[in-house]
Amino acid sequence: MSAPPPPPPSEKEKEGNIFSRYYAQLSHQQNMLQDYIRTTTYQNAIFSNTADFQNAAVMDVGTGSGVLAFFSVQSGARKVYGVEMSDIATQARKLVKANGLDDKIQILKGKVEEVTLPEKVDIIVSEPLGFLLVHERMLESYIAGRDRWLKPGGKM
Repeated sequence: MSAPPPPPPSEKEKEGNIFSRYYAQLSHQQNMLQDYIRTTTYQNAIFSNTADFQNAAVMDVGTGSGVLAFFSVQSGARKVYGVEMSDIATQARKLVKANGLDDKIQILKGKVEEVTLPEKVDIIVSEPLGFLLVHERMLESYIAGRDRWLKPGGKM
């Protein structure tokens, strides 16, 4: 069963911010995916810890194209909740569906500080560092995800 379509954006969401508009661009997502060192480093980190992912519920904060969500499923995750505030969430949903993973990956459009998950998670994956290290303020969202949704003893 696929997720229901997202509600239309509010006026506040339409305004967005510079980061949500930037990350919604397919060209930016393509640049990140084509960064072999970046992508394979995340892949290796997840694939090197498959025991942690076995039957785990995972939250991917700032999922973007969903690549970390896909890696998490490949490593044994039972369910991945990809949280994305930009409109790239629409494309991520299409990628999930095209790969037949609707039952394993659910893309939630919104801020991690505001979304509701059906369960607490065992693991949080993310790429919380941006250009100039903290300029995008993803660390704050990553910590908010931890405080709201990570089970006691969970991993990040």
